[in-house]
Amino acid sequence: MSDTTEEIRKIQTQEKLILRLITLTTEWNEHEDVPKSQQYKCRAIGEALHKLGGMSAMVEAYRDVYRLNRAASVVQAYWDGVGDW
Repeated sequence: MSDTTEEIRKIQTQEKLILRLITLTTEWNEHEDVPKSQQYKCRAIGEALHKLGGMSAMVEAYRDVYRLNRAASVVQAYWDGVGDW
């Protein structure tokens, strides 16, 4: 696989992970606890982002999610200990 093809694949995968995170956090709010199953999914997405692009991929995803839903700030807690997070 060429370097360009590999880079495109990484970008597409990162975008899919960010969309999964956005979808997961859409209904989160400050008045209800996030179900454990969703917390685990959130952490798994963080781990996948870290594996794919390190801290920069995680930061980009977090900013995108937080921009759409301030209650998604708890993502930080679920990602605690993933890479350098």
